[in-house]
Amino acid sequence: MKRKGEAMGIGSIHTNNYQSILQMLRQLNKTSTKDPFGIFRSGIQNNWAGTASDSDMVEVVPGFFCKNDPKIIANFRKNFDKDGDLINSHGVAGMDITGKDPSEWHKIVEVSEKGRQSMFDMVKREFIQEYGIANGDTTQRSEVYAAYQKSIPKADRLTATWTLGQYERQYNKAMYEAVRASNPGWQPGQYFDASVLDGITRESVEARIVQTGTDSLGLKSVDVRA
Repeated sequence: MKRKGEAMGIGSIHTNNYQSILQMLRQLNKTSTKDPFGIFRSGIQNNWAGTASDSDMVEVVPGFFCKNDPKIIANFRKNFDKDGDLINSHGVAGMDITGKDPSEWHKIVEVSEKGRQSMFDMVKREFIQEYGIANGDTTQRSEVYAAYQKSIPKADRLTATWTLGQYERQYNKAMYEAVRASNPGWQPGQYFDASVLDGITRESVEARIVQTGTDSLGLKSVDVRA
C-alpha cells in the first residue's frame, strides 16, 4: 500500500529520494537545450549532462558535467562522495539504481540485529500510534533506513536495504495479525488496545519469518486458538 506523502521506491521502501537529482537533471534536458539555471547544458542527443567538448563545461565526476565556475563546481561536488557516487537526500551514497537490473539487488542477505531491532521498534511504535495506518507524514522510517545504510559498507547498501524492507513487511503483518486475533472485526485506522501487542517482540516475530524466495521473506501462520 502506498503511504501518504511518500513515493514508491526500492523494495517497497516507498521512497526514491535518492534519484531526485538525476530525475530533475534529466527533465531539464528534455525540456530545454540550455538549462534555466546556467549550470547544466545539453550535449548530443541522449547526453543530458553535456559533453567534454563544451568549452565552458567541465567533467566534475565521470559522466557528470557542469559549468566551469569554481562556486558551481564546489556546490555540484557536494552531491557526490569521493568515489563519484551520487549522495541521496539523506546523505547516503550507493543507493542509486539507475541502469541496474532489479535482480542485482533484490536479494535476501544478512541484516544486523541492531538494524532489525531499530526497524521493529519503529514499526511497533508507529503501528500503535497510527492504529495500523501507514502515515507517510509522521513516519520515521526513512531515518531508520538511512541510519542502517550508513552503518554498513556502501557496496552492501542496496541488497541490505531491500532485505530490511522485507523484514519491515513481516513485522507489520505480525502486528496486524495480533490485533485481529484479539478483535476479528478490527480494521486499520480503528482504535485497539495497545496491550494486545505487549507480547509481540522481534524475537517472537522472527521465529516465524521464513525465506520464501531468493528475494522475499514470509511469515508462518500461527494457530490463534492455541
